[in-house]
Formats: sequence, structure tokens, C-alpha cells
Amino acid sequence: MSPLSCSALYFSYDKKPLLTDIHLDFQAGQFVGLIGANGAGKTTLLQLLLGLIKQQSGKITLNDREIHSQKRREIAKQLAFVPQSIELPYAFTTQALVAMGRNPYLGPFELETMEDRELINSAMAETDILHLKDRFVNTLSGGEKQRVIIARALAQQAPTILLDEPIASLDICHQIETLQLIKSLTQNGKLAVTALHDLNLAAAYCDRLILIGRKTDQQGTTIVADGTPEQVLTHDNLTRYFSIQTDIIKTNSTISLANIKPFKPKQAG
Repeated sequence: MSPLSCSALYFSYDKKPLLTDIHLDFQAGQFVGLIGANGAGKTTLLQLLLGLIKQQSGKITLNDREIHSQKRREIAKQLAFVPQSIELPYAFTTQALVAMGRNPYLGPFELETMEDRELINSAMAETDILHLKDRFVNTLSGGEKQRVIIARALAQQAPTILLDEPIASLDICHQIETLQLIKSLTQNGKLAVTALHDLNLAAAYCDRLILIGRKTDQQGTTIVADGTPEQVLTHDNLTRYFSIQTDIIKTNSTISLANIKPFKPKQAG
């Protein structure tokens, strides 16, 4: 059983196509990177897969059931989400915000159990924010806030986690630690789907890459490549969909990009 899939997905803004004919099937244990140029629709695709917005046509299934037939509390037990940023109308402590990850499992006015508190503390320890537990989130740096959001998702204990640029505001050390943490979750059976801008980090940590781009003969974007980093990060794809020229260095089972330069097509005439 696929924990998450979609078929013939179509979505438009103001009748202008954005995502067209999206077919995807994910499996437990995968670390999947969504890549593509700015505006390709990565964030929108994640929101569709979460059921936060409704597609115009096509189908999204979560554990073999149409996602929009399920209640949000039920979805939250199966899917966790890490957005790019979060804005809070008033102050919460770090611990209180991470504890919100346990809300799908608690009834109205029900107090956290010892197990809930252990999961909350474990999530904060894994993301290196335990020392911030009594700090108000609106006093933290951007990178610290991002780690709090990731910890909340970990406390949720959902088998699938979707992340939208989770390392964008982190320093390089915490970028690596976060990707290593996500990798370890997938090695223990979770499914992780994350939008990433850094192609080298995507190649280093993801076992599957999905490239979203615009084909010349259609409106909107679609899946133009889906496979291992080596299969997706080809010279042709990098030139066509990222407008860059680069050396592709293969080392054992991994690849990396070096000497990256903008690609400027020659002018006719």
C-alpha cells in the first residue's frame, strides 16, 4: 500500500494552469527531494498533497483513501508538515509549540500523558532546541524557529512528513544535521518529501529526486524527471530547467555539481 499518491493532478490560479498532469506514487522509507526553478509549483504541490488546497481535477490518496474524504485530525495522524516559516499572533514557548504536535491524539481539554511529554522532549533533543524550551518562540532567530517547527512535526509521530524548504534559514551545520535527521527517519521507515533548492545537498541526501518544470508544448509545469539523483541531475536537465552549466562529478554512488555557471543561449542572427 502506498502511503501517499496522486494521479492526473491539475491545479490553476485564476484559471491560469500551474501544475498539470501530475502522477506520483511514494513509498515508505523514501527520502524524496522536490526540485525545480522558483515558481515551478513545489510549494503548491506540497499543499495539494496535504489536502490544504483543492485540486481542480485529479485524485490524491492517503493510505488508499481520497484525502478530502478524511477529517483533518485523521490526516494529521498520518501526515506532518514543516512549512517554510510560521507566524504566530502571540507568544508561545518553544516547548508549548512543539507540544502542539501531540494535538491530533488528545481530546478537548485532555492533558498530555507521560508518553506525550517524552515524545516532546525527544523531538526537542533531536533538533537541538531542548535548551530553548522555556524561550518564547517570537524571540528566537529564524533558524531556531525553523528547528522548533521541525521538532513539532517530529512530536506528531506521523509516518509521512512533508517539508517545504526546511533548511533555507539554517546555518550550514544545522542544514547538515537536519538532513541527516530526515535521512535517519526514512531509514527507520518513514516517508519524507521535501522541497529543496540546494541541488548538491539534494543529491547527497535524497534517494529520489522529482524535477518539476515546464515543457515547451504545454501550459503549466509537470514532472519532467523522476529517479535517482544521477538520473535526474543531467547536463540537459540542468541547462533546460535551471539555466546553468556545471561539471557533474561522480564519486562512488553519489554525484555533486561543481563550477556552476549561468547558461545563456546564443542569440540567433
